[in-house]
Amino acid sequence: MAIEHEPFALAVDDPYLSALIGTIEEPQGSSTAELAGQLTLSWWDRHGTGPSPAELFDEMFSSPDWERIIDDPGRSLVQRVEQRDLLQRWLVSYWSRIGAITFIPGHDDVIRPGRPPSQAGDEL
Repeated sequence: MAIEHEPFALAVDDPYLSALIGTIEEPQGSSTAELAGQLTLSWWDRHGTGPSPAELFDEMFSSPDWERIIDDPGRSLVQRVEQRDLLQRWLVSYWSRIGAITFIPGHDDVIRPGRPPSQAGDEL
């Protein structure tokens, strides 16, 4: 079930927020979440444990240089790294919420597989 939000205006453009929305926005958002779940299962099969969030992102996005890919000249490198970390935490949280993966911030060190699609309902 997709939840639609009416468009809203921001005071300034934020490239990291745009990247987040572009990654979770349907119709591709569920596919991206499903990929995160599949890669987590594959990682467990190969390593006997789950990936860290950083390892999962490297698997999903072929080790991108986020600070170079997301053009944000208005922020310093330190600020861009913090924005990247925030973006990645939001994605992990979102994918956990819809059941694609399981991760409890502050508790888990690795990402665990999510619920099987039959238990996740229509969310994937």
